[in-house]
Amino acid sequence: MSWVMRKPFYPSAPSDEKGLEYFYIDRRALADFRRGPLGGYFDGFAAGLKQNGYANKTACIILGPCCVFNAFLIERGIKDLAAISDALVGEFLAAYLGEVRSTCSRYRPRDNCLAHLKHLFLYLEAIKVMAFPRPAPVITKHSWLLDPYAVHLREERIVALVTFKRHIAHTTAFLESLKGDAQRSRLRDMRAEQMESHLRRFIQGSSDNTASLSSSLRVFLAYCARHGHTQRDFTGLVPRQRLYRHASLPRGVDDSSLERVLAMIDKQTPNGARDYAIILVLMAYGVRAVSAAHLSLEDLDWPQAKIRFRAQKGGKEVLVPLLDAVGEAIIQWLRHRDPRTPYREVFLSTKAPHGSLSSMAVSNVVKHYMLKAGVHQPGRGAHSLRHSWAIRALEHDQPIKAIADVLGHRYIDTTYIYAKADLKTLRQVAMPWPRR
Repeated sequence: MSWVMRKPFYPSAPSDEKGLEYFYIDRRALADFRRGPLGGYFDGFAAGLKQNGYANKTACIILGPCCVFNAFLIERGIKDLAAISDALVGEFLAAYLGEVRSTCSRYRPRDNCLAHLKHLFLYLEAIKVMAFPRPAPVITKHSWLLDPYAVHLREERIVALVTFKRHIAHTTAFLESLKGDAQRSRLRDMRAEQMESHLRRFIQGSSDNTASLSSSLRVFLAYCARHGHTQRDFTGLVPRQRLYRHASLPRGVDDSSLERVLAMIDKQTPNGARDYAIILVLMAYGVRAVSAAHLSLEDLDWPQAKIRFRAQKGGKEVLVPLLDAVGEAIIQWLRHRDPRTPYREVFLSTKAPHGSLSSMAVSNVVKHYMLKAGVHQPGRGAHSLRHSWAIRALEHDQPIKAIADVLGHRYIDTTYIYAKADLKTLRQVAMPWPRR
């Protein structure tokens, strides 16, 4: 079972608050909750759901299966929470949903019920009365190599989560393609000709991006050579995809399209107020999606009218004036932002438990409204707004050094890619077309 979920925030100590009364008034229902091994914890759990901002209907959907699970424990004669195991949860799901059949591929009753139980287990873990059941590690024929390699990626290279998942997926697929040659002894004795043949066949047969796949394989083969899993370093055998620096043009969005995007947002709703503020921040400062996602309340200096964007991707921290329109948009969103949340990020999910947004979620916000506004161009997303800002700055004769400072570039060479889109300056250096 997978126990990964967006975690609510629960108090670290049991509560005496009669939380069930927030959602139930029937005495028999309250009595059903307050009996059995879990009966003493449901009030605090219900109060936690209320604190996390769950609506009454959603909270009851979560509490219902948890009450049935408590009745299941009573029937089994279980009084100690330490007896709750992964196998026991599986037995409950089989008994509770044994006759349930789904007619929709997107609706999975078992996964839904398990998600509701996760909320209860997370609460019980938060108040330190039990550790919820976790799955035993899955040991495969490649675990001897993949497990330490995963630790290397997380603790030594400290790669981002999305990069970690990509490296592990590519490496697992490559080891599967090696078949018997992935054994410890045969991998160590493999010659360069054999490895080159395996690499060529694997890359040609894969549908993944070639550049990304090659990068993952180089990292893995370098790790194998460094730790003695191969006799030599085979990274040079991975085919390289020729790339030319600054070969592509930055893709920006014209001003009329940006106005259409903003006009598509209903600023009166919580989602609309948040999305409008996000897109306005991206348009006004040309920051990356990750910078908007990590923007915290402490980064807004209201007395000095300043806003700070923290360093990302090896760049520099940026401190710029807080524009009136951006400040007003953020204030409108903060009026909708749940004040009970412990998260300090400015932009949060509008659904309970109101967690912080990822950079992917921020980029998806931009993509959604671009599609809604009918803006059809390659590379829709937050980075297109970054390109648009830099191109507009060049059109208004801003110095390249000033643009680099606002974009957070540590090296000005990185900013010169936008010079190719400065048509006004390029016209001044264009040579006349020769005539016969």
